[in-house]
Amino acid sequence: MRGARAFVVLTAMLLMLGIVSYALYRIALVTSVYSQSPLSPQIGQMLFSALAFLELMMVCFITPAVTAGAISSEREMLTYEMLMATPLRPASILWGKLVSALSYVFLLILAAIPMASLVFIFGGITSLDMIKSLVVLISIAVTLGVVGVFLSAWLGRTARATVVSYLVVLALLVGPVFVYVLVGVLRQAEPPRWILVPNPVSALFSAITPAAPGNGVTSVFWGLGMALGGNLSALTGSLGQASLPRPLFHYTLVLYGALTLALYFLATRLVQPTHRWRVSRKDMLVALALFLTFGFAVALAFVATASQYAQVGIFSMATPTPAMAVPAVEVQEVVIVAPAAAPVPAPSAMVSPLPTPARVLTVDDQAAIYAAVVRQIYTADHTFGDQPPNFPIVYLVRTTDDSVGDPGAPQTGPSTLAEAVQTGIEAALDDLPAEIEWIDKASEVPLDDNRGTVAGGGAVITLGNLHLQENGSVLVSARLYFSMPGAMGKTYVLDRVDGNWQVIGDTGVQWMS
Repeated sequence: MRGARAFVVLTAMLLMLGIVSYALYRIALVTSVYSQSPLSPQIGQMLFSALAFLELMMVCFITPAVTAGAISSEREMLTYEMLMATPLRPASILWGKLVSALSYVFLLILAAIPMASLVFIFGGITSLDMIKSLVVLISIAVTLGVVGVFLSAWLGRTARATVVSYLVVLALLVGPVFVYVLVGVLRQAEPPRWILVPNPVSALFSAITPAAPGNGVTSVFWGLGMALGGNLSALTGSLGQASLPRPLFHYTLVLYGALTLALYFLATRLVQPTHRWRVSRKDMLVALALFLTFGFAVALAFVATASQYAQVGIFSMATPTPAMAVPAVEVQEVVIVAPAAAPVPAPSAMVSPLPTPARVLTVDDQAAIYAAVVRQIYTADHTFGDQPPNFPIVYLVRTTDDSVGDPGAPQTGPSTLAEAVQTGIEAALDDLPAEIEWIDKASEVPLDDNRGTVAGGGAVITLGNLHLQENGSVLVSARLYFSMPGAMGKTYVLDRVDGNWQVIGDTGVQWMS
């Protein structure tokens, strides 16, 4: 930091991020005419993912440069022996070299946070997304830093250590993706996700991309990000949201953590002037304690979050299918929840046989879920381009119908929404610029002409039953109708986000009639 180079690099990086962000913003505005979703969240998601990706590339290409000469440069300048003559232990020297080298990398990452925070103006990104991306970036920086220091201590020459460090980074960036694509092409089926675990790009995208792509200008970008994150549902047409697998970056962080500990321990031996591999009992106990603590922390974290994700093994491999075939959608149905305040219909129509006790959604939860679905249809998944419709009245059908959504989603008999649930839905939607009216059947709605247009420019929304999944998410089908050529149906996936029920995706199936 005493020279000008550090400030020049920092300024150039921030200028590059600013220029790229503005360019993406202009591109989103120009292409907004082709979108059917609200523009502002799309801009926020696009800017955030682009900034995170650029920071990752910066980490991958700057970290080896600042760490590969940590030990070898001392030997080349003939100052290594003087360092060994100081009271500092070799492990302390290695730690100081690593921290001083990574300090600048961390400065570059943290300096971009104010610019990345601008995405909150547009929406579409939560603070949790920001935290997850920072955790992944810092973990990758630490691992690559330890790799650089290890190679510096092992090879003894800065030029050789730098070249090998960049070869390692290139192998991590390109190798897993190449093998992943090759296995998929050879088997004509979705390859196992574990192949992408070492890839830092896959780890980052699995942390910041949704489980299913949207239908706006970012759909192509999200589809690519999902594929790099080990989720090929956008390409195969399979249901990517109903049974959420554990994100890929969870495994990547474990792999990088174990690799960091192992290489750091080896580096502490390589910096020893003599008797490098004569390990004392104290050093062995310290290393064993670190690895056991790391393993216990990983096991505890995975057990604590096991209920949030489907039990899909990362080593599982899809059954080979023809190249153009679309995998069948399989959703594990746990329970169809009836409103607590209403008489419970026949068990055959409401609850599937369960090997374990069923969880129950409260009346408030049911009202919040249905209200979130109605709001999603009204404001985003309509058929009027990027502007919300101006339906003066919305007819809500109080009789549920699962057939209005994805035919591959869970299907059960119709039921009637309880009065308490209807009241809760109306209260949650009181800010919509439309009058809410409940009807028993969609056929009761008056029509204006022979095209089946709803009278008065209104719309009819039919809702399905609530299907609670093992991971805590909920599936619910819904349909919007306002005329014969203007109808759409989807099966939505909802989950709790910051304590509130929100639509986190859908099955990707939309039909018009």
